[in-house]
Amino acid sequence: MTDPSETTTAAIKPRVPTRFLRIPIGGRFRATLVDAESRAGPRRGKINIALWLSVGWLAMVLAGAVLAPWLGFLEDPNRPLAGDPELGPSWSHWFGTDQLGRDMFARSVWGSRLSLSIAGPAVGIGVVVGGVLGVMAGYFGKWIDLVVSSVVNVALALPALVFALFIVTVLGQSYVNVTIAVTVLSIPAIARIARAQALRFAAREFVTVAKTMGARWPRILFRDVLPNVVPALASIAFLAMGIVIIAEGSLSFIGVSVGSPSITWGNILAAGRGRLEESPHIALTTGGVMFATLMALNFVGDELLRRLDVREARI
Repeated sequence: MTDPSETTTAAIKPRVPTRFLRIPIGGRFRATLVDAESRAGPRRGKINIALWLSVGWLAMVLAGAVLAPWLGFLEDPNRPLAGDPELGPSWSHWFGTDQLGRDMFARSVWGSRLSLSIAGPAVGIGVVVGGVLGVMAGYFGKWIDLVVSSVVNVALALPALVFALFIVTVLGQSYVNVTIAVTVLSIPAIARIARAQALRFAAREFVTVAKTMGARWPRILFRDVLPNVVPALASIAFLAMGIVIIAEGSLSFIGVSVGSPSITWGNILAAGRGRLEESPHIALTTGGVMFATLMALNFVGDELLRRLDVREARI
């Protein structure tokens, strides 16, 4: 027979709290917000095939962009008559050829090189500048928040493409000026996201405890708030990369991006738009590569936003 005391003990066993705040006494204070289930060890989940496909595709595109000058099987992207003009995809020319007989696969690979070299610095600078402005506005509030929020709201109210067009028209068409234009577009959106995250974590328990214990604002800002904002900015960086690539493509479509003979995905699409009926592969092949890259960036960004959940802060 079962001992009644065991049944009673099991029935009244206290439930482990889902979240708790632990503050060790003496030495270095530490506020920890954790899930009780996470203390039992990581769970074994199913393999996310879509995530690994996205990461693999981005790695392949990045490798092609970096190694393009040393890939011996690539044709010269600017050499005319590498094949018959407007030749469809074949074993000798995987993406076919354009109006001048240039190899479209080589042009797509070289186009990724310049498109990513525009998007990478633009997003990197946008994350640093926008992140700093947003965190300062969200943490300090008052007049700092008023000034930053006002500037961000005005910038976001402007039509993005028209604003970028104005910058490139004034400064001139070049790699540097196009990068400046898309960088200016990325800063306000990233600043707003950073501000929202900073407001969220500035009101959390571990920040309140740190202030009560007399911690100074640099320690709280760099040890508590900023580490919790960085994961959100990391995920947004992937999404912003896709937006910047689209912005550069839009500028190329209206003829104000990086000029010839430089190659970007945008100016390849712009060159092929007039031949969609006769030679659709000119735009569709490069457009497919661009579409797959944008989808992969968005998926990886969403997954990072979901998985990088900061649960611990040190005071």
